[in-house]
Amino acid sequence: MRSIPLSMQFLLFLGLQLALSVGLVFYLNALADSNYQTIQRASAGFVESSKTIESLRKAFAQTSADIEQVVNTLRPGERIDVRTQVVNLQQLAAAVRTDVALDNLRTAAYSQINQLSQSIDHQAQLLINAAAKTATAGPAEVRDLQNKLRIERNRIMVDDFSGLISAANSNLEDTMQMLRGSTASVSQQYRTLLILFIILQIGLMITALLYFNHQIKQLADITDRLIDGEATAALPQQKRHDQIGRLARSVQHFRTTLITLSDSREQLKAILKKHDHETLHRRKAEKQLTLAASVFDNVQEAVLLTDIAGHVIRANQAALDLLKSTEKQLASKPLLQHLLTGSEKVVEPLWTQVLEHGRWQGEVQFKPDSYSPPITALISIKLVGEAREGRGHVIIVLNDHTEIRNREAEMIFLAQQDLVTGLYNRHYFSLQGQTRITDRPTEIFGLILIGLDNFKAVNDALGHRDGDRVLVEIGRRLAKLLNTQDVLSRVGGDEFAFYFSPRNGEDLEISTKEKAEEVLSIIRQPIQIDGYNITLKASAGMSLYPNDEDNIEDLLKTNDIALHMAKTRGGNQLYIRGTQAQNQARRRFVLQQALDKALGNRELRLVYQPQVSLASGEIVGFEVLMRWRHGGEWISPNEFIPLAEENDLIIHFTEWAFTESCKRMREWQRQTDRQFILSINIPPRLLLVDKIDQRLDAIARKEGLPLSSITLEITESSFGSDPGMMSGQLHQLAMRGFTIAIDDFGTGYSSLAYLSTLPISKIKIDKTFVDNIYNNRESYKLLGSILAMAQTLEFDVVIEGVEHSNQLLLLKKLDVRLDVQGFVFEPPQNEDFWEGMFINNKVPTYPVPEIMSTKSLKPSASS
Repeated sequence: MRSIPLSMQFLLFLGLQLALSVGLVFYLNALADSNYQTIQRASAGFVESSKTIESLRKAFAQTSADIEQVVNTLRPGERIDVRTQVVNLQQLAAAVRTDVALDNLRTAAYSQINQLSQSIDHQAQLLINAAAKTATAGPAEVRDLQNKLRIERNRIMVDDFSGLISAANSNLEDTMQMLRGSTASVSQQYRTLLILFIILQIGLMITALLYFNHQIKQLADITDRLIDGEATAALPQQKRHDQIGRLARSVQHFRTTLITLSDSREQLKAILKKHDHETLHRRKAEKQLTLAASVFDNVQEAVLLTDIAGHVIRANQAALDLLKSTEKQLASKPLLQHLLTGSEKVVEPLWTQVLEHGRWQGEVQFKPDSYSPPITALISIKLVGEAREGRGHVIIVLNDHTEIRNREAEMIFLAQQDLVTGLYNRHYFSLQGQTRITDRPTEIFGLILIGLDNFKAVNDALGHRDGDRVLVEIGRRLAKLLNTQDVLSRVGGDEFAFYFSPRNGEDLEISTKEKAEEVLSIIRQPIQIDGYNITLKASAGMSLYPNDEDNIEDLLKTNDIALHMAKTRGGNQLYIRGTQAQNQARRRFVLQQALDKALGNRELRLVYQPQVSLASGEIVGFEVLMRWRHGGEWISPNEFIPLAEENDLIIHFTEWAFTESCKRMREWQRQTDRQFILSINIPPRLLLVDKIDQRLDAIARKEGLPLSSITLEITESSFGSDPGMMSGQLHQLAMRGFTIAIDDFGTGYSSLAYLSTLPISKIKIDKTFVDNIYNNRESYKLLGSILAMAQTLEFDVVIEGVEHSNQLLLLKKLDVRLDVQGFVFEPPQNEDFWEGMFINNKVPTYPVPEIMSTKSLKPSASS
């Protein structure tokens, strides 16, 4: 560029801008053409699809008219030939499935196309069936066949073709929406390109401006170098062929005259620099002396200057205030003898060390006078000079650490002590326990944790001040029972703990248990507080080292669990199985984590237990039950169902079980031609889900199972004290056709009021009412009363947990209309078992014993 004149450089810049503008115009035109072609293709596809649908509809209408004429000629006992109409319908169904013009709809409206083709095939099948049945049908049946064909034809014309046309319109709308999005995208690209083009133009203009400014700057640089005196350096730009190069060569001739003047100026600068350096050094020394004196006098630390013998030469005000003395008094003897009164034997060796090694530092405690409290100070001593030649001095600095040491002592106290009782706190208790294990790992000991039962009532009644007095008294009593090596601590609001070491030869568990019982006994003794006679009860947990755990944190955790178990069981007792409870808690946690993945890992299984009619022995239905196999182990439902009920897992599990069992039950109904009842337990959480009635209805209808075949079992205990919470959902489910049953009847909510307010039509009597009816007359009477009530209220009844035939006999005597579920007939079996039973479309019938003698069926009077 240096050989091109400035005018040509400017023309090149204009040409670049013009080329960019032309390229932008061509690119925008190509985007517009592409968008227009896309819109044309979408419109043509819609028109072709619409014409095809309309032609198929007209063809179906024509065929339907022919069928109408043929159907109107149907007469009882006559046969008619409908092969032509059937072939026409089948060809129409094939055209719907395969017509190329509908390819663009097959992805977006596959279900409508498939529905239309199946409906036309179904119409053809109905026509064939009607032609076949006419020969043996009566007039009423013929009219019924004609009516069915007419209804199906109208439904196809109105519903299926309309659905396909709506799907085509919806597909066009989606396509147009996509095209509108594409148009918006193209518009956005237009705006983006225009913005980028403007930015590029601005960038080019700025670049040109900077470039030409650079040319002008070079001219200014030549002038600046002359002003700065660069007489010997060669000027740049002299080899350029433009105007700048001419100016640079002209200026070069004037520079040679400056060389002599420049040398003279450098000599003068060197002289002035030396003078300034000497002046600065002198001022710096004076400033340092002033600063040193100011620091010595005003520093907060006590600073003293002594001679080689240790006598004070000078002391700042902070030192005089700290030592409460004057310089004259301090100079009377070596300074260390003032500070280390009573330890003169230490002074001489210490001072000798200072003179030999040049420094010493340490913390000492001294009293400035007999009336002042002790002062703790850090002494730093440094020798300046050469002690062997008797020249030099010693600098002594005293830092008052009294307040720091007092705060450290206070922090140690707070870190170790409980402010209310004066006992150790939990942190120090844990620290001491771990230290004990680390220092003496083979020494056994017990850990006892005591918690006061219902201590909140004491605080509420007397106030926290008197409550704290009760805690102090409890701590005092416990301290009297312990040896000096047993650490006693208040580890919580109303909890105390201590380590217990048995005597030599004593059994650790027995002696620890005895000590815990002794502690609980002494806590039960009355406490006198301001005239109140307070009697407390406490619970305790204990653990043993190293039998239960090998570290203090796990021992404390074991005891926390043991104490919780003791209070859960009513309090006022000692619980010694903390390790077992902790293992149960760990297993519970592990199962909780695995349960989240059980459904995804296909670990859940469904089993079906039959419900058998007591009158005939026939299977009337099945109850579906969940089973879980995890890690090669079958987990009991009593263990994993409560875990699932603690969160939303039970909702997902129940919906999965409901879906699978509906599908299986519908298949068995078709296979056996029997209307089995499906019973499934519904957890309370599921009843609180919004629109659960619609969700269950949709699942059952999708699987083809009638709602009248489904019984939803609600556990009685799930009602709690307010059955009305679930009343709305239960009524919605009943109105849709579900049967509502009460499971485990008689074991939960004691009131029977909900029987008249909830839409219940079946009760399942719990196993506990059946177990003893053969051996206990009262149990038999109670069960009879429940059945009489159910009969009066017109409830269907299912008896659960029947295991023996003699129970069947007594139940049959009470009421033969019962349904029975239990091991006496069949345990819960998986679907493969029942598939094998139904393989020949036969349903097993179970033997039911007959009542032979009324006398032999009377239950025993023993309890």
